[in-house]
Amino acid sequence: MADLALYRGRPLRVLHGCYEIAGQGMMLARGLAENGCEAHSLAYRVDWDGRRPDFIVELDRHSSPAAKAAAMLGAFMRWGRGFDVYHFHFGTSFFGTPFFAPPRPAAVADAEARAAGASRRGSWRQIDLPVLRAMGKRIAFHFHGCEVRSRARMIAEHRFSTCTECEPFCVPREQERVLALAARHADRSFFSTLDLAESVPRGIHLPLAIEAARWERAALDRALPDLDRRDGVRGPVVIAHAPTHRLIKGTRHVEAAVERLRAEFPRVELRMIDRQPWATMPEFLSGCDILVDQLMMGWYGLLAIEGMAERRAVVSYLREDLRPQYPECPVVSADPETLHAVLRDLVRDPARRAELGERGARFARERHDTKVVGERLLREYRAMLEPAARVPGAAVGAAGRGP
Repeated sequence: MADLALYRGRPLRVLHGCYEIAGQGMMLARGLAENGCEAHSLAYRVDWDGRRPDFIVELDRHSSPAAKAAAMLGAFMRWGRGFDVYHFHFGTSFFGTPFFAPPRPAAVADAEARAAGASRRGSWRQIDLPVLRAMGKRIAFHFHGCEVRSRARMIAEHRFSTCTECEPFCVPREQERVLALAARHADRSFFSTLDLAESVPRGIHLPLAIEAARWERAALDRALPDLDRRDGVRGPVVIAHAPTHRLIKGTRHVEAAVERLRAEFPRVELRMIDRQPWATMPEFLSGCDILVDQLMMGWYGLLAIEGMAERRAVVSYLREDLRPQYPECPVVSADPETLHAVLRDLVRDPARRAELGERGARFARERHDTKVVGERLLREYRAMLEPAARVPGAAVGAAGRGP
């Protein structure tokens, strides 16, 4: 793998930035380093979960737009020359920050986008992209959700989606602008979950990455006692769920399903993963039997992968049109209407949960470990570095490229 990482006689240099979403900039940089690259991550803030990238520029410390712009300019001057590939997450770049965090009503976000001149072609925002291209750098955009997800299409074409119950905070004008930037400046565009394929034209699916060994160790160090008795009657069954965005995740349906279960299984417990620090998440998940992840999105997210790595049974809504791309995926599919029945079967069957857990750990290791995903990403970078990959019209990858 070291030969694949060599570029001009030295390790390929890659920077991930400038916004951490589920720690993916950090994880992908780590996976690339495991494959022989010199890779780092940069973020303009440290979120409440405490994940810390290699480089941090705290924009929130500056109150005025001018001061923030100066800080971004400083970041560009410091790190804008020394890397071969710049991999930007969530529609950001050195001179671009997301309009989508924290969530707020669409009318407010739209007004902010107008005020910032986000839709004007002459805006200084993300002026670094053509500069990086002129310097001969390669650029990748990586999309993770509402920065590009088409609400109108999701509602029109799918019975359930992240947009079904969500109070919209996305801005279609800004989504169009970001996708246009990718088409104009990026050598590749990636998306992190399969439900985003239809919102990222000609994008490439890159699976979410975790350090699988970290989660596996936590499960082994803190094994659940008396597994055979953990059936909600003779022993406890802990169901975990992370309500990071209740309407997107379908949290109310989880609460309702567990409340119904308690009439039959008095020792069922719902444990909410609410603002849990990243450093303590492996220990927290090790005390759970079942994880309920996304009930609306149509695919599974990061929590599901972490749960699988810890050998826990995982429940998430998987769209039927997407399942064939990962036929070996052991996630148990459930939507808001079927969740109670699915959980009931899992609660009363510890042996099935154990079998799903073994399959899940193998799946997470083979599909989502940093080294595996890092190698896959490195191969995409190698294609970007070839002259043929820079032919106009081919800059954002091949359509429909899945696993």
